[in-house]
Amino acid sequence: MEKTKQYTCVNCGAVITSEICPYCGSVTNVKTDEAYMEYPEINCKEATVGFFQVAFPLIFAVMFTIGGVMAMNIAIKGLAGEDTPMVVLMCIPFLLIGIAAAVVVLKKVYRYIVLKRKGKHITGTFYGYFDDNIRINGRPAQVAKILVDTPQGKRFIMYQLGSTERNIAVNQEVCLLVYKDIFMIEKNPGVEW
Repeated sequence: MEKTKQYTCVNCGAVITSEICPYCGSVTNVKTDEAYMEYPEINCKEATVGFFQVAFPLIFAVMFTIGGVMAMNIAIKGLAGEDTPMVVLMCIPFLLIGIAAAVVVLKKVYRYIVLKRKGKHITGTFYGYFDDNIRINGRPAQVAKILVDTPQGKRFIMYQLGSTERNIAVNQEVCLLVYKDIFMIEKNPGVEW
């Protein structure tokens, strides 16, 4: 088991291991990727609907499906001549990529619709950011570590933002919409994003 680094709170002097002092509530200098997980983590499926979550894969779905269908149509009509079997084989990867991209889009849209219809409003406390394994324009997307109250007690969610921006301050209250394990950060009108 890996030993957790310990820091001292500059406000109250307590030994701390996370981004927020559990004793006085002050923001610490502990980085999120070095912090101790004080509470268990629960599964979090994001319902974010933005360009990189929906529009970008939709472009792939449409273009690859259209390309695959057009090539398949050429093969079926016999316009490819003796190369018809090869054209059909070449269409399959295009169609599979188009279908996979469409599934990604449909899952995101389904989560969003279900959450908007059945979700309830809760609040959580933002603890920090760490880098996701997804890159956007050469920069890592961010994952938000948020503490929420559940019927089982306090739990952390790791919310993939699908963005490289860091607009939430540590120890800030975050408004969320939740249904089962589907979460969405809502824009708080009093907070500048």
